[in-house]
Order: sequence, then structure tokens, then C-alpha cells
Amino acid sequence: MAVVPDFVGKQALDAWLSGHDAGLSLQGPDPDSPHPLLNGLVVAQVPAAGTLLPRWSVVTVWITGGGDPSGVREPRRPLPNLLEDQAEG
Repeated sequence: MAVVPDFVGKQALDAWLSGHDAGLSLQGPDPDSPHPLLNGLVVAQVPAAGTLLPRWSVVTVWITGGGDPSGVREPRRPLPNLLEDQAEG
């Protein structure tokens, strides 16, 4: 069994490392997100600190101030038509 540490207020990478040391797995609210939990500050967690969980259970954390705010820029639409460009040149 593992006791959930208080991750709120920690840097995301420090929280992830603390969770790993405690035998827990941290994930964001969207586990399929392309952004890893490396940047930003933990602002909330579920379950709460002090909860007793089976080893390697998942703790969900919410991060603020991290990630890439620019979003995904590829693929461009409409796609460039390279064959027509080459025929004209």
C-alpha cells in the first residue's frame, strides 16, 4: 500500500518524481494528452493527500502554467499541391 503525498503546489516534474518514489503513478485529467506532466504547477489532485492506495495506483493531477499554448499546427489545410506547383515551374 502507498500513502498519497500532497502534490499541490509542487512543480509537475517534482510531483511526478515524488509520486514514483511513493509507488504511485501520476497522470493528467486527459490521459491521452500529447503533453507529458513535466512543466507547470500542480493545482489539484484526486485522491486527496493521505489516502491509502494499492501500490502503483493512479493519482490524477491538474497542472497550470505548463505546456505549449500554441496548439497543433500541422497538418496544414488545404494541403499544398506539389505536383501542380512543379508543372507550372
